[in-house]
Amino acid sequence: MPVKMHIEKKLKDYKAVIFDLDGTLYFQNQLRIHMAMRLVKYYALHPFQLKDLMLLRKFRLVREEWETLEVPEDWKTWSMDQAQYAYVAKKMKSTRERVEKIVERWMYEQPLKTLFKCRDEKLAYLMTSLREEGIPVLVYSDYPVKEKLKALEIRADGMYSALDREIMSLKPEPKGLIEILRQWELKPSEAVMIGDRDCKDGQAARNVGMDYIILEKKKGKRKLLYEQLWR
Repeated sequence: MPVKMHIEKKLKDYKAVIFDLDGTLYFQNQLRIHMAMRLVKYYALHPFQLKDLMLLRKFRLVREEWETLEVPEDWKTWSMDQAQYAYVAKKMKSTRERVEKIVERWMYEQPLKTLFKCRDEKLAYLMTSLREEGIPVLVYSDYPVKEKLKALEIRADGMYSALDREIMSLKPEPKGLIEILRQWELKPSEAVMIGDRDCKDGQAARNVGMDYIILEKKKGKRKLLYEQLWR
């Protein structure tokens, strides 16, 4: 698939660079292989808990489709993650506490042990170089950011999640990018978004009139792009 991008200038000429996290700062396919092996090993010893895998799959689908789902009015006062746990629990005839426990373990905690092995080293180097040149490096994800960045040993000047109270909206909705631009007093033309999914990261950028680069998911294909952009 051709690389999708729209950039008007060199990266160093933007006043801020906004990075997606999952699938961008690390190679997600590598992580999935590691996690699949860990899941198989665990549930081979705990076969009566196999429903957990269905809960995880349902949660991923709900997170992807959240903006299109109908939820009870009173849930809209909850945090987004708690509302999603409740939605999955209702659909899967489980409890919100159970869904939260499984998601926290397998989507947030266990991957941290493997993230660094899957890190995109060239992108990590780029982020360090940008910061050294005084260009703010910001990270914006649909999932929690702080612990993953720590595991990746990557520093950022700002961390933003769709779950933040000021945002509470998933990509490609523009609310998150609008909030980031507001906080940093930037115009859309002064920042660029770098992600791995055009339907999420690219569309979010287009929705606010921001330049963007959508990276390939495979390491070899990214290398060709880096040689073109970073030289």
